[in-house]
Amino acid sequence: MEYPKIETAFKRDEDFKIDSTKLKRPEYDLVKSWQWTEKIDGMNIRVCWDGIGNFTILGRTDKANIPSDLAGFINGCIDLAGIDKFKEVFPLQSAIIYGEGYGVGIQKGGAYSKTKAFAVFDILIDNKYWLNWKDTYEIAHKLGFSTVPFLGIHDLKHAIDWTKEGFFSTLAYHTTGAIIAAEGVVGRTLEPLFDGYGNRLIIKLKTKDF
Repeated sequence: MEYPKIETAFKRDEDFKIDSTKLKRPEYDLVKSWQWTEKIDGMNIRVCWDGIGNFTILGRTDKANIPSDLAGFINGCIDLAGIDKFKEVFPLQSAIIYGEGYGVGIQKGGAYSKTKAFAVFDILIDNKYWLNWKDTYEIAHKLGFSTVPFLGIHDLKHAIDWTKEGFFSTLAYHTTGAIIAAEGVVGRTLEPLFDGYGNRLIIKLKTKDF
């Protein structure tokens, strides 16, 4: 399953600029606390586990071209964890581990990392069940993967003010020491919540939109 598009929290005008007074969906206003993670400017990656012992590494689409050194990095993490660890973590379950590939040659490149790397941001079980952030974090680290930086629990107004003001990338600073502007933030509910159409409530705020 391809990763669903994360909607920007606000409507856009005819010039495609956001209007921070108009939420794209009314449900967003019902959520009083969001968990925020840094939005990484990289390459969307899926690590697909079939529940038996087989892996497939894919991009956002099945035909996406994944750099060989990025695939090698992910395969190295899988080999280090071992098949038995995946069977332990996902007993008789399939899983898709979604993450961002980053590093030299991908988007912002070397500011994030001097080599290719991978950070998890979501996990889907049996193509049905999204894990909350706590479980996503714990499972990713059990399997030897890092996760995108967690920035805290705040209401939407706090995140808007924060993004408007601009802030430095936690990932870049911790990996290379680079001081660069973060691309933005992703907000998810404390437990997965869905609207009346079955769409998960998850939003993004991009620094450039402000």
